[in-house]
Amino acid sequence: MTRISKELRKERELSFYGAEDFIPLEEYTAEEALRAINYAKFVVDVVRKAYGVK
Repeated sequence: MTRISKELRKERELSFYGAEDFIPLEEYTAEEALRAINYAKFVVDVVRKAYGVK
């Protein structure tokens, strides 16, 4: 999860606050989006296991 956090760190500010000239469809590829989705699924799975939730 540390690696994932480091990789996505630079994108957090834009995702939280946005910018007038920031258009996600122009900034990210479908491959990058799928990678972020898979990272999120992995983190959710780890947290669920840690809390004993199925």
